[in-house]
Amino acid sequence: MQRLPILIGLLGFLASLGPLGPLAHAGGSNKKKDAFAIRIHGEGSPEDGEKFSVPVVLLDGRKASLSIMPLLSEHDIKAVYPFRASDGTYGAYLRLDGHGSNLLTQYSIEKSGRSSVLAVMIDGRQVADLMVDAPVRDGIFVIPSGMTLVESAKMANSFPIMGQEKNPSQKKKRQPFSPTNIMLPPKASDLRNASAPTPAAP
Repeated sequence: MQRLPILIGLLGFLASLGPLGPLAHAGGSNKKKDAFAIRIHGEGSPEDGEKFSVPVVLLDGRKASLSIMPLLSEHDIKAVYPFRASDGTYGAYLRLDGHGSNLLTQYSIEKSGRSSVLAVMIDGRQVADLMVDAPVRDGIFVIPSGMTLVESAKMANSFPIMGQEKNPSQKKKRQPFSPTNIMLPPKASDLRNASAPTPAAP
């Protein structure tokens, strides 16, 4: 289970890293870009009922209940910084807007020390489960690993890159607004199918 860290002075560090290079352009197309969907679900309780929470198997095999309504979505993200993780998958720093930052701070303060989980779903696929072990007050959410190269490329093409938000090319990266999906939760059946991937054959 990954830990949800507090990152201090992250923006200055990222700005010093310069452009992301090929990843920022990977998967680019002249066609209308696909919408990038990310849902971050907090842990629920079986007592909440099936309309509000659903039982799942986390990536580490532990059974838990997740709130069907996401705590955060792509509409709470202002900028991103994808990176390659040590295990060969990809992760990302997400800079949240004021609304998302307040929700994350409130949730992390309330759940800190209770072994609560935040499950990250990208385009309907469970990519990471994070243990909330400390308050997060800087508005930065970290996906430490679990994303594919394609998912990282879609993210980089959907949001401004952290530290480059004033670049005119980055300002054009905005999610198309649709009132039909602004906070639409996934179906309970989608969450029930969220489980650890099948190990590859040796």
